[in-house]
Amino acid sequence: TPDVVAASEIPPPQPGLLRLLAEDLRTYDFDVTEVGLWVTAVHRVRKWADHLPGPFFRTPVRAAATAVLEGADWFFGIGVPPEVNLGRRLRIWHHGSIRLAARSIGNDVHIRPNTTFGAPPGAPDQSPPHWPTIGDKADIGAGACILGNVHVGHDAFVGANSLVLEDAPAGSVVLGV
Repeated sequence: TPDVVAASEIPPPQPGLLRLLAEDLRTYDFDVTEVGLWVTAVHRVRKWADHLPGPFFRTPVRAAATAVLEGADWFFGIGVPPEVNLGRRLRIWHHGSIRLAARSIGNDVHIRPNTTFGAPPGAPDQSPPHWPTIGDKADIGAGACILGNVHVGHDAFVGANSLVLEDAPAGSVVLGV
């Protein structure tokens, strides 16, 4: 029957908020002074708040998390819009001049400082359809810019100060423009 869905088409259940936060803490080697850990954790709380029942609970949690994320952007230079879907075990190394406007960032991704994800200059708008998608286990070098509706594949390496304007296949190495 058409209403039956194959077991292979059902996505695996996602861990709860506390498990994700514990996993993030392990990813950052239990170093609670890492700004990337706090930005990731607060972003997860912000996304979790979207599923709270009713505005009585949802609104204050979202507002507080959004305020903390704005503060992290101002004071530490890590900006992650609330629309971004973060994968598990994301590691943001150091802080400063990091703007991560991506449709999604996969699992086990490493991001270095001075990195920019987002819509290319001159795009009609700066909304998620114009943002890149980062695959699992991607390693993004310092100063890299990944702009536009591009896909960086699984296990891809984007070298320092590279500009990515086209898709990077899985397992590829991108250096330069």
